[in-house]
Amino acid sequence: MAGPRPLADIIRQLTRRVAHMNRRKKINQLLKANAKKASAKLAPKKKCTYISKADRLKLAAEAVQDPIIAPES
Repeated sequence: MAGPRPLADIIRQLTRRVAHMNRRKKINQLLKANAKKASAKLAPKKKCTYISKADRLKLAAEAVQDPIIAPES
């Protein structure tokens, strides 16, 4: 006749399950992070490249020097 299981056995089994779940959670977390990074690289860029203030001033000065002549209609 099997008596009640000792408390130590029950605790040991529970800690094994928790460790296994934590390991699985960490692996899934890493895989999701890697997939997110890969899809972010493939996605089109939302922002245009930064243009410094000095470059913007140069472009504005060039635009003033070379006015675009609209055809008369």
